Amino acid sequence: MLIDRRGFAKGAAAFAAAGVFSGKAAAQRLVAGSPQARALAAIRDYAEAHRRYLNLPGMTVGVTSPSGFATSLSVGFANAETRAPIAPDTLVQIGSISKSFLSALLHQFAQEGRFKLSDRIVRLLPETALPRTSPIEVQHLLDHVAGLPGDPPLFVRGGLWTAYAPGKHWHYSNTGYDLLGQLAEHFGKKPLDRLLAERIFEPLGMRLTRGAITSGERLLYAQGYEAADETVPFVRGAPFAQAPWVDVTTGAGCIGSTASDMNHYLRTLANAAKGLGGMGLGAKEALAYVTHKVPSDSPEMAYGNGLMHVEDKGRRYLHHTGGMVSFASSFHVDVDNGVGAFASSNVSAFLDYRPRKLTFFAVQALAAAEAGQKLPDPPALEPKLPEAADYVGIYRTSTGRSFEVRGGPRLTIISNGNEAPLEPAGENSFRTLHPDFRAFTLMFERGNGKAIVAHWGPQSFVREGVMAKLPGSDPALARLAGRYVNDSPWWGTTIVVERGGKLWIGTDTPMTPVGKNRWRVGEESWSPERASFADFIDGQPQTFVFSGVEFARQDT
Repeated sequence: MLIDRRGFAKGAAAFAAAGVFSGKAAAQRLVAGSPQARALAAIRDYAEAHRRYLNLPGMTVGVTSPSGFATSLSVGFANAETRAPIAPDTLVQIGSISKSFLSALLHQFAQEGRFKLSDRIVRLLPETALPRTSPIEVQHLLDHVAGLPGDPPLFVRGGLWTAYAPGKHWHYSNTGYDLLGQLAEHFGKKPLDRLLAERIFEPLGMRLTRGAITSGERLLYAQGYEAADETVPFVRGAPFAQAPWVDVTTGAGCIGSTASDMNHYLRTLANAAKGLGGMGLGAKEALAYVTHKVPSDSPEMAYGNGLMHVEDKGRRYLHHTGGMVSFASSFHVDVDNGVGAFASSNVSAFLDYRPRKLTFFAVQALAAAEAGQKLPDPPALEPKLPEAADYVGIYRTSTGRSFEVRGGPRLTIISNGNEAPLEPAGENSFRTLHPDFRAFTLMFERGNGKAIVAHWGPQSFVREGVMAKLPGSDPALARLAGRYVNDSPWWGTTIVVERGGKLWIGTDTPMTPVGKNRWRVGEESWSPERASFADFIDGQPQTFVFSGVEFARQDT
């Protein structure tokens, strides 16, 4: 499964049943009827709404404010089979939120004069697999503007490559942060987990937090869950199964923590944004760390030093999400009022879910309560439904296969006597549990404002009443198509299809030839992701290579 690493109740219920809290002192401050109790009741209700909406196993939430208030709560279970609750000391994997910790560590080294953030990586780490002439600087990697692909191994066969000059585009790269982890160990002369513990966790009072996710401590973590069938797009209502354990010690996402420990992290970020220092940095250096940003690939977000910078209705937030094989996390810190929230669910990131709506609402609710204001309404969990008339109709392939889309409270797909809802999965894209259309995302192509063609894996369907000539198939490219599998839980199954004389990964990720047996993956003309095919038998490749990661053909 290729994934780009690169979101009710009003809380009127009494807080007595709100879940588990982080400590005696916090519980003592939580006086019945207090502003914090009012906010936390609403936050707990909204967390439970998330859990029920997606059938999540469990959720843990931490909140903190400059008033000195900090606590955590949980809903659901650390283990769905044993019904064990998420306890205050239950660890979760925070995923890519780890990047901001690593960034702070490197800023500490820069503050101490060990190197400059403008230094070139190949000078600081001569053994790196980058070309000797690479102009990539430390700051480029911290901001995801180095031009590296997302997830190739650090020492991929043939060496690492870049697609554009540093700073020209933004492309999320876990590999870049894994390289930064090596840089930290090189200058810190210790394993990354020890550096994080000694320089960040211990000074901040994060006594339960780990800087490496290892199997020896597996029982300290909540049990993670994934879709029972990871080979097809996830649709709400699909069953879950226990996810495999994966050790992670590299810089892109190596931290395990608790909601209460993460409150200390949120507090120090808020202090840094106020010019008070934080993350082991002086006031000036900490402020530079949390304010530096560059444009990202989204107009709603800027990025810098492992932190997303977003705005909503004139308010500024520091934000990031974290996705792991079996955890999905998020945090928000309101830069102006210093209120912060963290949340994590023990469910796979490959469901395309992060609790960002929950942490955003938690920050707003706590801030409003402490200011004596009316609590905001929580964001809707149901995605905004498209205009049904844009899609309703009958669609057919050139060979006669067909389906119908009907309107109503939700769009519905009908085929071979079966019907199922269409679940929005992005602009003009849908997923469904319908057995005939389960394997791929259904993507509609528009003309004159309405859908005229629907693409599904290797097939294209023309809407009845529309004159549309589709490009023909390319038999040579069709020989490359197939089902390719990598045994790592990070990758899993990837299906390459030929449609309309082009290669695609699934329905909607195009592959564009850029050389002999070399393909650019993604819509952007500057995408650094590359693919190739190898080990041919009877004209069919037995290996698919995606940005240095090998997948073996396993057609069924």
